[in-house]
Amino acid sequence: MSKNFLQKVRNQRLIVSVFGSVLLVAITAVGVYSIFFTKGDISKASGVTPTITPSVQNVSTAATISAAFTTSVALPIGSQIQFAYNSTYTGTVTTANITVNGTAPSAVTNATASGVTTSTLTTAAVITSGSTVTVATTAAALTTPVSAGNYTFSVKTPADFGANFQYVGQANVVNVTAFVPINLSFLIRNTGDTANTNVCDLGTASTTAVATCSYRLKVSTNAANGYTISAQASGSLTNGTDVITNAVAGTAGTGGTNIVSGTETYGAVITPGTITGVAGTITLASAFNAGATNSVLYTPAAPTVILTANKPNSPTASGATTTTSLVTHNLGISSNTPSGSYTQSITYTVAPSF
Repeated sequence: MSKNFLQKVRNQRLIVSVFGSVLLVAITAVGVYSIFFTKGDISKASGVTPTITPSVQNVSTAATISAAFTTSVALPIGSQIQFAYNSTYTGTVTTANITVNGTAPSAVTNATASGVTTSTLTTAAVITSGSTVTVATTAAALTTPVSAGNYTFSVKTPADFGANFQYVGQANVVNVTAFVPINLSFLIRNTGDTANTNVCDLGTASTTAVATCSYRLKVSTNAANGYTISAQASGSLTNGTDVITNAVAGTAGTGGTNIVSGTETYGAVITPGTITGVAGTITLASAFNAGATNSVLYTPAAPTVILTANKPNSPTASGATTTTSLVTHNLGISSNTPSGSYTQSITYTVAPSF
């Protein structure tokens, strides 16, 4: 290359293409710098998959948007990178609101065709081969479309090209729905949970033994938060105007009355059992939770919660003696207890907690 030729092209950039190689000659006021790209280097050019950030964004939202990819060749100053996106993104890309690896491009031109806006960026810094190229807008540069959709962002350099999605407004989301039918049943069962019953027969009372009878409250429900059982009594255990003396109320694990033979007292013991729901528990209300095996006052005049389960419960079809609640009525009489037929009615209600 002659001295006269160099003088003519001083302060200019000359790219000479020859078969099998590309010669880039950078001529400045202080000298000549040459970078050779062999045919083998050019063959490295390939498709890339840029990473779009954020990959998910709301509709009508302004935010920093970036596309990052790995370049297969070096990109000298003055290279052009095309950054393309759907034209329903509002805003205009300029040298003031977009960067390439943190540096503003020296020029930006925008063109829209077939619903795609292409911003061509002229680089202002050298990018080395194999490095990450990040094209990033500022937060105010582009605003996402008003309609949800899966929108393509693409990049193209003299060597590489590729595209990826920005998912706007969850257009890429499939909402799978199902309804699990409600399961709710309530039965009053005998002590062994082998048959339904509405009778608790204390039999013929004696001053030498405590009379007892029992039954089970069997609730099955898939209510997520369990259920409550309430009880309402017709009154005390009575025979006309004759009323059996009642036990006292429980007090959160204490209290109640130890019913013994020969002493007139009537009350009930509630054994809540367990529950099938994972980590589920059944808790007795304070007034029905007595100490040890003591009986409690069992004459609620209005529907009163006696226990609360906090998870679903699915007792077995029959013989569920652990996942049902056992109610045991106890009666002691004295020699002075008036004779006759004594009765009391207890009405139970269940409230599921969905």
